[in-house]
Amino acid sequence: MKDFTHPKFPTIHIKLLSPETDITLLETLLANSPLQATEVFEFIPQGLSTDEKYLYGIFDETTLVGIIDVIEDYPIKQSAFINEFFIREDLLDSTLSETLYLALEKTAQETGITSMEINQDLTTLPFLETVGFVSHKKNI
Repeated sequence: MKDFTHPKFPTIHIKLLSPETDITLLETLLANSPLQATEVFEFIPQGLSTDEKYLYGIFDETTLVGIIDVIEDYPIKQSAFINEFFIREDLLDSTLSETLYLALEKTAQETGITSMEINQDLTTLPFLETVGFVSHKKNI
């Protein structure tokens, strides 16, 4: 994703996470969730490489508060698959999730992605209907 700036969330920024340097941050964020940091880093669909995987860390100042795990050109070319979308519980009531998703969608469109799919486990996220998902897919 390009640089993220939003007037409502001036302290939020995004960077790609790396298993070599960010595993401890991710373990801390996911400590009270069913997600495992190593599994998030290692998830790559069969037949794809790490070149198609983008694990974005959502930071408030220097604190990791969320992640968005996106696989490009999966399940088909010109689509993107959101494997994980996790925001710290105390931030879920804000419009941060929706704002982050819309920034991701804009970046995806600029790179030629025409549809987004979301992991079935994430279909209960409250902002999905608001941003136009039908079931677990959306044309963009």
